[in-house]
Amino acid sequence: MDFDKIFAQNEECPVRSIGEGLVIMAPSGDTTHSLEDLGAFIWKQLDGKKTLQQVLETILDDYDIDQDTARQDLTDFITQMLDAGLILDS
Repeated sequence: MDFDKIFAQNEECPVRSIGEGLVIMAPSGDTTHSLEDLGAFIWKQLDGKKTLQQVLETILDDYDIDQDTARQDLTDFITQMLDAGLILDS
């Protein structure tokens, strides 16, 4: 994955905060996705301004996780969110 890329939340997806997590409805309206802890944190970082490298650095600053694991987790998350139509490539 290109960590110089910028992603943004799909504005067509309704989002609800549930405790410390989020529930996001797919644009089609037929599925929801629950995000807890790190997933919700990453979602909030995808503002259409930050590169994935900047998001990765924020994760490393805020979580006790090694860089390789964080990079893989972020890559997996972005792939899943793109496949679900929840985020857009800016």
